Formats: sequence, structure tokens, C-alpha cells
Amino acid sequence: MTNSSFKGVQALRGLAALVVMLFHFRWNINLSYPNLGDQLFGWGAIGVDLFFIISGFVITLSAKKLNPGMSAVGVFLKHRARRIFPVYFTILLITFLLSGAMSTFHYPEKVNNFISAITFSPVDANHAPFYVDDSGVYGIRWTLNYEVFFYLVMAVCLISKYRWLLLLAVFSLSLVVFPMLAGHSPTLDVSGYQFNSAYLNLMTNPVIWLFLVGVVFGLVYPYTKNLNNQFRIAILLLSIIITGYCIVFTQSWGHGITMSGWYLSILFIAVVLNDALITRYIPRFFITLGDISFSLYLIHTLMNGGIGKRFEDIGIVDGLPRFALSCVLSIGLAYLSYRFIERPASRRKQQTLRHEAV
Repeated sequence: MTNSSFKGVQALRGLAALVVMLFHFRWNINLSYPNLGDQLFGWGAIGVDLFFIISGFVITLSAKKLNPGMSAVGVFLKHRARRIFPVYFTILLITFLLSGAMSTFHYPEKVNNFISAITFSPVDANHAPFYVDDSGVYGIRWTLNYEVFFYLVMAVCLISKYRWLLLLAVFSLSLVVFPMLAGHSPTLDVSGYQFNSAYLNLMTNPVIWLFLVGVVFGLVYPYTKNLNNQFRIAILLLSIIITGYCIVFTQSWGHGITMSGWYLSILFIAVVLNDALITRYIPRFFITLGDISFSLYLIHTLMNGGIGKRFEDIGIVDGLPRFALSCVLSIGLAYLSYRFIERPASRRKQQTLRHEAV
């Protein structure tokens, strides 16, 4: 079964991108109806945690197909680069042009921010778990810093036939052993450890456990095929109830395993286990939303910045009108990005796969 066969996961990915977008646009609703935007979508940042879990799962399924050795490292990194780089750097360039362009180079902090965006580098050791200015231009990229780090560790582990034990060893060292040797008490809180280095802080931040949840379930998944259908459905219903309760009544909206991560992990596992059922009933719109989710995640912040600053010129005022236009335009532009950037790159990847022995 290919990664794309999991329609439920694809829909879940789309919903994750959608709620992150709504979270970032909620201020427009607050202008018209104070605090309503926060009440409706203040929880939307948890979509990021869902992205991390899904990423760990999908990457595990992909890595399991590769034979050990340096060729596997090259194939894996090339495919990850094709997945991320074309659309990311295209949107980064557009953001740069719409957010001051060359004037950026008159301000040292903006230059550092731009360079860190190009190189996927953390820059602010005191701003966990983001380690960049997540409220500023290119701020959304903070999650990609973790993604790239995870990809690099996974790539190194592909050299060995004991890749999963090696992966566990590497992350045990970075998330537990190294912090303890440095005098820190182990924690799952995403405030993380303080090493006075943005790089070390990122590499040891407990938010990485979310990737490992996906990895572990990716390894366990083949052994779940014979689970009773009634049991699968019961888990799905229970996971929906737990997730709804945590969002509405406990406001466990923070990042990490101890906040939103634990119940999103249950929800994700339940969705995968019930993929056949979900595939039968899920509207096509949500599958498409999953297809464009990466572009949507990257593009939507332009509505609060570069593109959004031009709304007033065409008579779109802040508030509900800007909220509606921002949502529609984000989804429309994300679809175009997927259609003309992501999908062509994916097709080239598939063509390469047919000619490579892995």
C-alpha cells in the first residue's frame, strides 16, 4: 500500500492545514465580534502537531521500502527535496518580493531572518519551541526546521539494516541522554532545554516525540490488519469524543505530547485503522485539501502580510470581509501551487522511481 492510498490520512492532513489557516486568520473575526475568533479557532495551532505525527508515519512507510546503504540515503534525500524545495522556495521568493524585497538588506535582523529561512536554521535560542520569530515574515517555517532535522537523522539511519534501532538510539541520545548529561531533568514540555544554542535547543526539543509516535505506529501498522472491524470503529468514535472534549472543555491547545499531542496521536491511529471505512464516505473536497495542504500551509500567511496588505486598495476591509477573502484566496492559490509546482515535481519523482533500484 502506498502512502497516497491512505485517504483518511490525506483528509486529516488537509484538515490540519485548514485549522492552522483559520487559527492565523481568527483576528479578523475578533475585529467584528470580540473574542469570537479565539473561541472558534484558538485551538487551530494543534494542526502542527498532527503534521508532525503524520510526517513520522509517512516517512517510515517510505523508508521501509529502501534497501540499506548509501544509495538509500541519496534516494531518500532527493525525494524529500523534491517534495519540499520547489514549492517552499517559490513561495519564499514571493514572500520576499511582497514584504520589502531589497529593503530587507537595510536591517540586520531581517537579513538574519531571511538567511535562516533559506537555510532552515533556528536563530532564537530563547523562543521555544519555535526558535525563530514565528509571528514575523517567514515565521511559519519553524515547523520545517524540525522536519528537515528529522529527515537528516532518518537519512543517516538508512545506511544500516538496523535503521530503526539506530533511529531510536539517536533520538534517545538527543531527547534524553544528552540533556541529562548536561544537568537537565528529563521533560516532555516543549519549552525544552536551554543550551544557549538555537541548534541544540531544537535538536533536543521534546516536540520531536510527535514524529516518533508516527514512526512507531508506522512500524506497528502491518500487524494491525486482523483487528476486528467493530473494535476499529469503537476506537475511532472514542478518539473523536476524546479530541472534541479536549479541544472544547480542557483547552489543551498547546504543542507537544503532554498537551494536544497525546489525543491527536489517538485520533491519527484511529483514522489509519479505519482508512477503508473513511475512504468510502469522505467527501472528495477533503482529499483535495490534503493534496494541497503543504502549499496551503505555506501560502496562507501571505494573507496576513504581503498580499493582505493590498486588500484595502481593492476595498476589502479588515474583519469578516478580509477573513472570507483570505480563506478563499489561500485555498485557490494553494491549489494552483499544487497543480503547477508540487504535482509536476511529484510526477518526476515517480518517473525516477521506475528507473531506480531501491
